Amino acid sequence: MYVSELDRPWVETPFLFQGFMIESVAEINALREHCDFVYVDKERSRSEVSAHLLAAAKATGKPAATRRQSARFSETDFRKSLLQSYTVYKDARGWVDTMLNDARLGEGVDTEKARVLVSEIADQVIQNPDALVWLTHLKQRDEYTATHCINVCILALTFGRFLELDEESLHRLGMGALLHDIGKMHVPDEILNKPGRLTKGEFEIIKGHPAHGHAMLVDDHELAAESLHVVLHHHERLDGGGYPNGLREEDIPLLTRIASIVDVYDAITSDRCYHDGVTPAQALENLFKWAKGNFDISLLEKFIKCLGIYPIGSVVRLNTQDSGVVVATDAEHRIKPVVLVALNAQGKPYLPRRLINLSSAIWEKTGTPISIDKVLPPGSLGIGIQDILNDELNYAQSQMATIE
Repeated sequence: MYVSELDRPWVETPFLFQGFMIESVAEINALREHCDFVYVDKERSRSEVSAHLLAAAKATGKPAATRRQSARFSETDFRKSLLQSYTVYKDARGWVDTMLNDARLGEGVDTEKARVLVSEIADQVIQNPDALVWLTHLKQRDEYTATHCINVCILALTFGRFLELDEESLHRLGMGALLHDIGKMHVPDEILNKPGRLTKGEFEIIKGHPAHGHAMLVDDHELAAESLHVVLHHHERLDGGGYPNGLREEDIPLLTRIASIVDVYDAITSDRCYHDGVTPAQALENLFKWAKGNFDISLLEKFIKCLGIYPIGSVVRLNTQDSGVVVATDAEHRIKPVVLVALNAQGKPYLPRRLINLSSAIWEKTGTPISIDKVLPPGSLGIGIQDILNDELNYAQSQMATIE
């Protein structure tokens, strides 16, 4: 049986998440110990249960039902999708490292492998968009270019799917996004990683990276013109103030406009050698402030809607004074995402951390609705977001191994 809700708030029980499939008699006994009754989602329960669990189910007078797909949040599904997405992410990261190194040495780019990776990432965007977007927060200050290429690809495909682009357009967008900064391998490291303000001459060298990247890829006849346009023109701006060609609004197609927005969003949320990243929410606010003359405002508004009021990766404080990280969003409840609660009201860590679905109906039924009270700076938990994410990947792996 799938237990969807309790007769009391989840935070008052030892259960780690809201909604789970009963896998053992011990879980039934734990429910009996803490609850007078629970709500069973018959649509999410499954019929192929073991004999002892079926007997326990019959004792409650609740027959098992056929399981079918549901859009509701499931902790087990979330853990599984996080691991699946991480497998694709690691593969992509390994290829990008190789690609950038080959580019630095003046060797060719294996775009056939890139095509496979974009397809795999696109598949994960369809199946597990929340998990994949969370993985974009695996950022290292000294490995910016590699992680940025992957993140821009993930975010561009996520946004493209939100816009309901066709499969071919998604693929071309993903290819351009994945390869967009390859030309930076022609920029000296002392300029690329300079902690202080660039001189005019240094900035001119930086501005040459789109053309360098385009030149490296233009002879690959398997690469679509739209993908090459993203590589060459992702720094163009609608008022003609961008580079390398000062294109204006009418000359910048949709895929390049998408890549431009996503490129800046990931850049300003990342820690760089010369600045610390801002929060996802602050990044969206900044983009909106800068939109006039730079970005397609109607497209930017859709991007904000795509990521949600509280984008994945946001550090938040709840009205309970617990603090955590937004790890999943709900299109129907944009101000009520799923939060991985890391610290209690006294600032002490939850171990293991707790997943709370703020959109669960149980909060209204119990008269104790939980909501986000404030967005906090990334370092507020005293633990890096990357460390939390790595901990959750390890925990998910152990949980999945136990289930299997």
